[in-house]
Amino acid sequence: MLKRGYTVCRGSISVLETVTDEKRKREDLKAKRELLFKRYLRHPMDTHLSLEIKSIDDQLAEPTKQVKQKTRSSN
Repeated sequence: MLKRGYTVCRGSISVLETVTDEKRKREDLKAKRELLFKRYLRHPMDTHLSLEIKSIDDQLAEPTKQVKQKTRSSN
């Protein structure tokens, strides 16, 4: 029976893919937010747009909030 061991390289690739996916997700959210904000500037009375923008802002802020919490807990 052949056993396969864990290699550092495999772990690194997985982490890099995760980081790349997170960056892509953030860029997609930023692009969507920008489009919604442009529409909101043309139609400021459309509260639905402002709620969508707020939701995206919250999603963008979440990873930053998690990093700050980890930093505080490690001190």
